[in-house]
Amino acid sequence: MRHSVWAYPWDLHDLGPGAALSSIAQAGANCISLATSYHAGRFLQPGNPRRRSYFPEDGTVYYRPDPARWVDAEIAPKQAEIVDTEGDMLATAIAAREAGGSAVSCWTVCLHNTRLGMAHQGHVVRNAFGDPAFYGLCPSSEAARGYVAGMVAEITETYRPDRIELESPDFMGFDHGFHHEKDGLGLLPEDMFLLGVCFCDHCITRASAAGTDADAARQMVKNHLQAAFERELPQAQFPDFPTQGPAAFDGKPALAEYLRWRTESVTSLIARIRAEAHPDSQILLIDGAASWQGGVDRKKAAAACDGLLYCAYFTPADRVHAELETARAALKPDATLIAGLQMFYPEVANAEDLIARACAAGPLVDGLNFYNLGLVPPARLGWMRRAIAAMGDI
Repeated sequence: MRHSVWAYPWDLHDLGPGAALSSIAQAGANCISLATSYHAGRFLQPGNPRRRSYFPEDGTVYYRPDPARWVDAEIAPKQAEIVDTEGDMLATAIAAREAGGSAVSCWTVCLHNTRLGMAHQGHVVRNAFGDPAFYGLCPSSEAARGYVAGMVAEITETYRPDRIELESPDFMGFDHGFHHEKDGLGLLPEDMFLLGVCFCDHCITRASAAGTDADAARQMVKNHLQAAFERELPQAQFPDFPTQGPAAFDGKPALAEYLRWRTESVTSLIARIRAEAHPDSQILLIDGAASWQGGVDRKKAAAACDGLLYCAYFTPADRVHAELETARAALKPDATLIAGLQMFYPEVANAEDLIARACAAGPLVDGLNFYNLGLVPPARLGWMRRAIAAMGDI
């Protein structure tokens, strides 16, 4: 079993790398999942002694890219300033591993990047009306694909982490969230989903080349949304959404075909990442119950890499086993399955709740990832240790 803790590089710096890695090991983990490419946010950090509330630099990477590697790239990574001012924590973690310490996994945000979206507006997700979602690069864009595959290749070749955890190599939905969101309509889940389906030029070109009528699908979505905007009150048109997944749209053949097609962009990007990454680093897709809404075909996507890190953050303990059973069934026999669990309150009530979730996951998984070192009180690392011990791994 490989048990890990998600962590930010600034937390390692502020706690002290040695102290941070030691606390993770004392909590029963034998791996650290260190943010290596990340987005902006406002983080309350009870586990960080210096930065109690922190706004990280938007859309940057926490390693040292080689400028020569990116000279011809349309989209390139930007190194976060704190790598220079506070040190390369990824290199520090790798050095600690080489000295006999914890394994290192690179938690890598792929296409969710507002800074890059604003700078490269021709490569972002666009809805059926052509409006951009600046926080999400599109997986159908060759420039965006080259950026993600190149970034993972560079990290794995330079640092040789034990694994890469791919977050957001898919289509970002409309409901992902942004600053001061306004919705006076009262969007239904079906409306929210359809507002996030991408019809950018890259998707239209790629779908058309595959024989899919993207224009017909786009018109269907526009018609649906326009009708929703004109009603006095919301009224569901797809009553089986989202419980039936993509099948809820089978009554609209052009749209159903387009939704099936768009999984190709995601699967082929994941396959490209795996092909271009160093073979010594395992590649896992961060997955979840609703990942199909981002264009993920779980079985195909998992087969394109080395397995899944399945986040069951909001799954009650009595449903964890069944949910992970479904995820395991989508994998090849030798593929890796890690369960992602959070330690946020009140989503997780107490230590006993976390223990119950971990024990439900245990028979099906190859390890657990716990969220997150700096975002929870240090005392909750004790919850994690008790959960791992209950599985018999301490």
